[in-house]
Amino acid sequence: MPSLAKAYIAIMAALAVAVLTVVASRWNPENFQHFVLFFALAMLASAMKIRLPGFKTTISTNFVFILIAIALFSFGETVLIGLGGALVQSLWKTQQRPKPVQVLFNGACLTVCTAVAFWTSHTVLAMLSLNSLVAMMVLGACVYVVLNTGMVSLVISLAERRPLKQVWPSCYEWTFPYFLMGAAVAGLASTAGHGTNWGVTLMVVPVMYFVYVYYRMHIVRAVLENISSVSRENEAALAGASRG
Repeated sequence: MPSLAKAYIAIMAALAVAVLTVVASRWNPENFQHFVLFFALAMLASAMKIRLPGFKTTISTNFVFILIAIALFSFGETVLIGLGGALVQSLWKTQQRPKPVQVLFNGACLTVCTAVAFWTSHTVLAMLSLNSLVAMMVLGACVYVVLNTGMVSLVISLAERRPLKQVWPSCYEWTFPYFLMGAAVAGLASTAGHGTNWGVTLMVVPVMYFVYVYYRMHIVRAVLENISSVSRENEAALAGASRG
C-alpha cells in the first residue's frame, strides 16, 4: 500500500479515536432500553449490504438508522451506532477475509462521518435558531453522503493510484440513488414518530428491506446490461475484423 494511503488511514484512525474519547467522556444515554433496541436493529441493517460494481467496498442500510439517530439520539449513541454498523458491515459474511487495515478504515470512516454529520446538523440549526426536524435530517444526510463517498473515494484513489476525479463520480453515481431513497425513508420515519411513537419509527425496518432488495436487483441488472453491451461491441468488432 502506498505511503500516502497509509498516512491517510492513520489520520482517519486518529480522528476516530478523538471522537470516541469525547463519546466516552460525555456518555449519558437518555433512554438506554430504546438505544439497545435501536442499536440491535441498526446492526441487523448493517448485515444487508451490497457490493458496488468496480469497487472493493459495500454499502448497507445502516446509514438510515444513523440519520434517524441524529434526530432522536444523543451524540455518543449516534456515533456508537455508526461504529458498530461499520464493524458488522466489514466482518459479517464477507466474500474474502478483510484485512485489519480495511476494518480499521471502515470503522474510522463511519465514526468520523457520523460525528461530523451530527455536529453539523445540530450546530447549524442552533446557530440559525431553527427547530426543524426536516432541516436537521436534510443537512445531516447531505453532510454524511458527501463525507462518506469522498473519504472512501480518496482512500481508493491513494491505494490504487487512480485519479480522485475519476473515482469519486463513479462511487457517487452508484451510491447517490440508494442514499436518496434511504434518506427519504429516514426522514418520514423520524417525522412521523416525533421521537415518541417508536412503533411508527421502527417501521423503517421492513421498508428498508424492500429498498435493499430493489437496489440490489437494480445493480445486478445494470451489471448484466453492461456485460451484454460489451459482448455486442466485441462481436461487432470481430465481425468487422472478419470482413476486413
